[in-house]
Amino acid sequence: MQDLSLLTETLMFLGFTGGAGIFIWIGIVLYLKSKWLPLLEDILDNGVRFYTLNVFFAGQGVLQYGTVFLSSFHAKRFGMYEKRDKVPKHIQRQFVFAFCWFMVSVTLFGAAIVLHRTYVL
Repeated sequence: MQDLSLLTETLMFLGFTGGAGIFIWIGIVLYLKSKWLPLLEDILDNGVRFYTLNVFFAGQGVLQYGTVFLSSFHAKRFGMYEKRDKVPKHIQRQFVFAFCWFMVSVTLFGAAIVLHRTYVL
């Protein structure tokens, strides 16, 4: 069997790691959707149930609430700066973790695509 080149190993690592991370993130979104998203919609969006309608909207909601808890600029931009202090810290940490997990996974997967387009094609 031939040895794999360093480029091939790097592409496989980045692609598999990023892809697996995205699938894990979907599981995290399902957990947050069922457990904490309705509570956050009550506190931050005054009871408007938009992000709990389906999984696609839940993914957007997890990312939006993650940015609200991570950045005061975005919290002010969405009008949730004062409201975000009413959410317990352990819930805020879960949404920030999900946001960071998504960003790292997409970055790894995107790096694999860019390297593949640059060096292979």
